[in-house]
Amino acid sequence: MKIPITFDDILQSIQGFQKQYGGRCQLAQGETFLMMPARFGEGYLRGISLREGLELFIYEYNLSCDLILDFQKLALNNSFVNLTFCLSGRCSGLMPGINHKLDINGQQTSLSTVPYAAGTVELFGGQKISGVELVMSPKFAMGLLADRLSAMPFTWQQALKAAALEPSYHLTQLSPEISHILRHMFNCPYQGTLRQLYLEGKSLELIALYFSVITGAVTDSLGELKRDELDRLHQAKQILSQQMLDPPSPAVIARQVGLSERKLQKGFQQLFGTTVFGVLHDYRMEAARQLLERGQMSVGAIALAVGISHRGYFASAFKKKYGSTPREYLKLLGK
Repeated sequence: MKIPITFDDILQSIQGFQKQYGGRCQLAQGETFLMMPARFGEGYLRGISLREGLELFIYEYNLSCDLILDFQKLALNNSFVNLTFCLSGRCSGLMPGINHKLDINGQQTSLSTVPYAAGTVELFGGQKISGVELVMSPKFAMGLLADRLSAMPFTWQQALKAAALEPSYHLTQLSPEISHILRHMFNCPYQGTLRQLYLEGKSLELIALYFSVITGAVTDSLGELKRDELDRLHQAKQILSQQMLDPPSPAVIARQVGLSERKLQKGFQQLFGTTVFGVLHDYRMEAARQLLERGQMSVGAIALAVGISHRGYFASAFKKKYGSTPREYLKLLGK
C-alpha cells in the first residue's frame, strides 16, 4: 500500500493525512498528535516544532500492513539533516543519489543529509516500530556543530558541509546513555509550555551525546579516543566493507590502520556498538538483502556471494537480522 503525502509543511501534511485516511488528530501549542488510522493498525505520531530549524517527532506504531510514505513532492528549499533514533522495529528508505536501501533497525541511530527532502520511507507491518527523530535545517545543524566540526572524521565533515547538495547516510548503534534519554522523552511528565521546554532540552542533549561519540569525546578503560584514532577505526570499517568476501583478521586490519588489536576491538565496540566480526556480519547481511531484492540469484548463490558457505547458518543469521529467512523474505517481495 503506497500513501503519497506532500510534506512541504509538517502541520498541514499531518492534517491532510488525517483527513484522507482517518485517525484522530489533536493540536496543541507547537505540537501535533496523530493517532494512527484503525485501517492501518494502531499507534501515534507526535510532531513538535521546538525552535526555528529544529523539529521533533516521537512515534510508536504497530501496523497491520506495510506502508510506503512518499516524500518526493517536497518543496525544493526543504533540505534537512535527519537524526533518527530507532528503539524497536525496522524501517527502510530510498533517497535520490544513493543506489541502495537505507535500513535502520531497533537499537540503531542514523544520520542522513537529505537535499531537496526527496525520497520514500517504508514502515513494515507486524512489528512494533518506535523511535525519536530530529529534523534540522542545514543552517541550524552547522550552527550547533561549528566548533566540533573539525574534530569529526573527514567524511562526516564533508557530508554536513554539503547537506543541502549531497545525500549521505551514516548508521551507528544506540548507546545506553542515549537510550536512557529516549525513554524519558517517551514518558515526559509535563504539558504545555513546560513539555516543549523539557523536550527541547532533551533533544539538544541527544544531539550533544550523539556527536560526542562521533568526535571522539568519549572515554573508556584505554583512555580518550582521539580524532586520528577515530579516522583509523573508520578506515578499518571501510577495509571490511571492501574485502567482505575474504576479510583480513582483526590483527591484520589493526596493523594496516596503525592500531593495536586490543585498541581496534575496543574502539569498534565503543564507536560502532559491536565487534569487528559484528560489523563484517552486518555488511554481509545487508549485501545479501540487496541481492535478494534484485531477484537475479538463488539463495544458495547469494550466501556464497557474501562469503557464507553454510546455507543453514546463512538462513538463521538472516532471520535473526531481518525477522524472516531468505526464502520467506523473497515471498514477502512477491518473488
